[in-house]
Amino acid sequence: MSELRSASEIFNFKGDRMVGILNSPALPEGRRVPGVLFLHGFPGAEKNVDIQRALLKQNVASFLLHFRGAWGSEGNYRFTSLVEEARAVLRFLAGQPFVDPARLAVFGFSMGGWAAINLAGLEPRLKALVAVAPVGGPEMAGGDVLQRVKKLSRPLRVGSIPALAKDFVRAVRTQDPAVAAAKRKFPFLLVHGDADDTVPVQVSHRIAAAARAPKKVVFAAGARHDFLDRREWLTRLVAPWLTRHL
Repeated sequence: MSELRSASEIFNFKGDRMVGILNSPALPEGRRVPGVLFLHGFPGAEKNVDIQRALLKQNVASFLLHFRGAWGSEGNYRFTSLVEEARAVLRFLAGQPFVDPARLAVFGFSMGGWAAINLAGLEPRLKALVAVAPVGGPEMAGGDVLQRVKKLSRPLRVGSIPALAKDFVRAVRTQDPAVAAAKRKFPFLLVHGDADDTVPVQVSHRIAAAARAPKKVVFAAGARHDFLDRREWLTRLVAPWLTRHL
């Protein structure tokens, strides 16, 4: 019988050591369980640990990735490489001896939601997708991107701030999550607060319209971008939905 475990893991991606948290339930020897990849936002202060712990109680493993340049991972943070990094880590999660590679899902918040939707459009092995307040496509390229990137990237390791702002614009223009959501049929839970002042709720209206069924779309009245005032509600919504579809 393996032990209930939550511990840091380190793996290499293109020469950079990346850090993540691997959560595994207590299991009889040889048993495999579903696995969920968690993708944080930009810069990634909210890690959705409450949802990971709720999944552990349901015997669902998870891995929380720290993108390059973020929270202990080496390299520089780049928007255009997020999907590639997530895809590599999905392979890492699928290769764990206690994870069933046929029962994988991805959860993404904000910029991580953008990455999660784009990843799901590429990865047929994914059986379910959750995106909370995801960043959108070309509509996100307007406004003062440079100042937003400068402010939010302070906790991260980055190169040039102007170059990173240009990288953001390139990412959202070339990797539109609405386009990715239309590529495949898989259970998709999309959650967005209608008082979000970081990513307009209209972004998720457009993604929802493009996504193929089966999908569940929840627009939370009065919820802001971080959902900090309703974490218990979000956990009760997401964890059982993931468990049911895995």
